[in-house]
Amino acid sequence: MSTAPSARAQTEDRKRDWKEQGRRAAKLIRETGTLIGPSAKFLTTVEAHTYAYSVAANAILALVPFLVLLITVAHLSRSWPAEQMIYQLLAEYLPAGALELKADLFRLTAHRGVQVFSLIMLAISSSGVFLPFEVAMNTVWGFHKNRSYMRNQLMSLALVACCAALAYAGVVFAAAAKAALVNPIPFVWLQAVLNFLVMKIFAVPMTIISFWLIFWWVPNGKVPAMQVFAPAFYTGLLAEVFKIVFSLLLPLLDFRKAYGGVFWLPVTLLVWTYAGAMLLMFGASLSARGVISMPRLSFLSREEATAEVPSDRVP
Repeated sequence: MSTAPSARAQTEDRKRDWKEQGRRAAKLIRETGTLIGPSAKFLTTVEAHTYAYSVAANAILALVPFLVLLITVAHLSRSWPAEQMIYQLLAEYLPAGALELKADLFRLTAHRGVQVFSLIMLAISSSGVFLPFEVAMNTVWGFHKNRSYMRNQLMSLALVACCAALAYAGVVFAAAAKAALVNPIPFVWLQAVLNFLVMKIFAVPMTIISFWLIFWWVPNGKVPAMQVFAPAFYTGLLAEVFKIVFSLLLPLLDFRKAYGGVFWLPVTLLVWTYAGAMLLMFGASLSARGVISMPRLSFLSREEATAEVPSDRVP
């Protein structure tokens, strides 16, 4: 006789649990919308798309000179493992054309005149990358005055130098870790897995630090360094997710059919850098609004943490 009421009670408890979970999910969606909604809305503006297209076009112009700079430094330091790691990272991150670009880089880095001209092009194109990005970040921060062209050029060169130093440091550390930990392993499949992990362990932090420097230095005004670190951290992680999503969508886009054998690769890279620029715009908006913070880690239980709070402050 008591089985039926007990079953009904369990059913009611499950219903209450589902309702409570539904309320929590709805609350989480509302809080997330409040958190990132204005930044996502900024991406729908004409200005954001204009800035992103300008950044993307100049980023393509700066890509090869930047890689030539890294490989030239590896040549000068006689670090063959670092050079090999650059090519591996290129194949890992570039959405298409890695083999063709690798062959071109072999040829370009063999001529000193090409290296000098690449540095000149890097100086010119880096200003083209950071000039529109500065205007965009001044907009989201509410700074009304932009830098002069010469000041923007100097800031761009300083950022390129810092990003190049970070990239090369990550390459050297990754190459050293690969030589010490991965190469001695006799199993090919395990080597591939560990090599992938080594690249991510060193590449992702360098990406995050580069984003942090961009969010901190590029705006023409006083920007709190710690306020922009958390958005840079999450933007760096989102960049890894974006790389995976873009590589999955690329076969569906099939730019080769739409643009033919000559233009499909430049169009692919343009779309890739444009989407990456929009991601940076999103992170820049989050950094200016100050709504993102790093998670706080605590090794105390809830009871212990409550016990350390004075009794008059316990809610």
